[in-house]
Amino acid sequence: MYSLDINFLNDRPDYKPVAVAKSSTKKSSGGAKDQLPLIGALLFAFGLNAAVMGAWWWATNENTNLAAQQATIDEELAKLNTQANTIKAINAETDQVTAEYKALAGVFDQIKPWSAMLQDLSARTPAGVQIGKIEQIDPSPSPVAAAPPPPAASPAASPSPGESPSPASPAPAAAPVPVVPQQPAKVQISGIASTFAQVNDFMLLIQRSPFFLNTDTKLIAATLKNNPAQLQVRNQNAAPPELPKLRPVVEYKIETTLSPTGASELLPELRSKQADGLAIRIETLQEKGVLEPQKPEVKKQ
Repeated sequence: MYSLDINFLNDRPDYKPVAVAKSSTKKSSGGAKDQLPLIGALLFAFGLNAAVMGAWWWATNENTNLAAQQATIDEELAKLNTQANTIKAINAETDQVTAEYKALAGVFDQIKPWSAMLQDLSARTPAGVQIGKIEQIDPSPSPVAAAPPPPAASPAASPSPGESPSPASPAPAAAPVPVVPQQPAKVQISGIASTFAQVNDFMLLIQRSPFFLNTDTKLIAATLKNNPAQLQVRNQNAAPPELPKLRPVVEYKIETTLSPTGASELLPELRSKQADGLAIRIETLQEKGVLEPQKPEVKKQ
């Protein structure tokens, strides 16, 4: 017969055998191992969120710093643009004043003193030739081109929000009126000479003058006429019945043009003809740098 042995002490935790305790320990350790992946995932998610938040904070801080630097750079750029426009306006005024000075110096450079030219003609007049009249013929004024109208000022664009206003550009300087070079004046020399050969020699000597244009010196007229001079006897009682007639003379007219050579190239000639006033002015302008020193023109006498 079988007997049923029931031990109710196993149900009490105080009287559990060692085997039961070991099995319970194994079960509890197995549950902790199962929770390790979950803990690792939580730690990874927390680290990822912390990295994202740190990156976002760093990017926000950098953007703020860059915006402040851009505002500073824009302000400095606006100041530099204003200074550049001021410098451009000053340079334009300087160029205009320099052009006016050079134009004034050019007027002095184109002056030919008549005292020097008359002395030159007197020195070149051969024996037997008399100058009766020297006439200057001014050239006809050439038409002056109209100055172009100044450009209309464009309205300044309104700055967008958050944008620094651009500096106002200075008003453009008025364009200088184009200067038309003045044509040289012509000179007519008339008088009488003993022979046609003397008139021809006189014309050739005028062509060698540095004050006149040799290619534009020509003989306009040469006519043989009676001598306008008449012999007179002081003692009318002792006068012969008929006075001899003088030889006929050649009445000539020579036309030439003033040389376009500047006075700065004729300084030796001006000094030799005692035109010291103009020579001193030209030399002063050259020392000031308004006129460039020119090489004196070498011309046959």
